[in-house]
Amino acid sequence: MIETPNIIEFLEFFDFLRGYPAAYLVMLTATMILILRDWRWSILFLALQYLLAGFLFVDVLLPHLAFMKVLVGIFICLILYVTARQVRWGELPEDVTQEEAVQMRKERTVRLGPLVLPTGTPFRIFLALMVCLAVWAMAQRTGFLLPAAPGHLQLAIFALVGLGLVSLSITGEPLMAGLGLLTFMTGAELFYSALEQSAAMLGLLGVANLMIALVIAYLTQARHAYQALLD
Repeated sequence: MIETPNIIEFLEFFDFLRGYPAAYLVMLTATMILILRDWRWSILFLALQYLLAGFLFVDVLLPHLAFMKVLVGIFICLILYVTARQVRWGELPEDVTQEEAVQMRKERTVRLGPLVLPTGTPFRIFLALMVCLAVWAMAQRTGFLLPAAPGHLQLAIFALVGLGLVSLSITGEPLMAGLGLLTFMTGAELFYSALEQSAAMLGLLGVANLMIALVIAYLTQARHAYQALLD
């Protein structure tokens, strides 16, 4: 009979991800959420972000509490995925012909040498690089250090908060803006967890994240219904 590993054994197996590797990978997921426009990849990177953030929460929380954070995050990703599927988010309307679709794609792309990128992607890459440089600089300066948080956790907090706010501010689409807000919330929860380990407050923050996901789902559905009426 195969025994399922417990949380402690799971953490020991992935011990190489603890510390700075998890912080850098979390920064990478937040960067990809900012840059990418395909909701499938964005939600996938959000799920990876929650999984990797679990290795950071373990440094300031009991393992079972950190595991609950990951479960809440995965459930949030499922909510967003189902919502995007229901509204066929990102797909072309049924009355658009193949020729019109090809022309629209050409108008919405820009060529950089051998690369063909969606319009706005170069600007998003530039923003992401600027924020990452600012985050790295802040993590090196003692004047910006956060109390009661190790260096790798501070790097992750700065990255999630900064990249999340930028992702939230540069789009008016409820789904994509919501991914930025959820990224920001993960950074805020990491900061709070480094200061206070109250199980009750952590539970409230988990409920708040679920409520945010439901609001994002509602706004996405409402925007789709409004656009359908206009069409």
